[in-house]
Amino acid sequence: MDISKFDQRQKCIFALKIGERASLYFKEENVIDLIKEALEIACGWIQSGNNVGEILYNYLDNEENGFTIFQETEEDEIIINAWNCIIDAIAYVSRAAYEREGEKYMPEPIEMVDDNVLEHMKHSLILCDSKEKLFIEDLYQRCLQTI
Repeated sequence: MDISKFDQRQKCIFALKIGERASLYFKEENVIDLIKEALEIACGWIQSGNNVGEILYNYLDNEENGFTIFQETEEDEIIINAWNCIIDAIAYVSRAAYEREGEKYMPEPIEMVDDNVLEHMKHSLILCDSKEKLFIEDLYQRCLQTI
C-alpha cells in the first residue's frame, strides 16, 4: 500500500475515513457527538477550504473536551487505539488546513504531523480489530480510483 501515490486531498480523505471507521468503537453519546462534529468540520474543509486549522486543533487540545484528554483517561486498549485514529485524522487535516491558510506558525503538535501518521492510523485501526485490514485495503483502492 503506497500512500505516496495520493495527493493531499486523497490523503485527507483517507485519514478521515479511517477516523470515521474508528468512531464506530465508541459508546458514549457525548463523545460520539464531539467526534462526529470534528469529522464533519474536517470533511467540510475538504469541500470548501474554509479556515478551520485552529478550530480542528481545538478539538484535540481543549481543557474540557479535548480528544487527547479523553484518550489519556481511557483504560480500554481498543478505545485508546480508536482515539489514535481520531486524533491523527483531525491533526492531519488541521495541518493541511493551516498550510492552505498560509499559516507560518502552527501549534507544536500540529507542526510534527506528517504522512507517517497515516501509517500510525492504519496500524491503530487494525489493533481495534484485525478485520479492519480489509476495510483499509478497500479504502486504499477506492482512494486510488479517484486519482
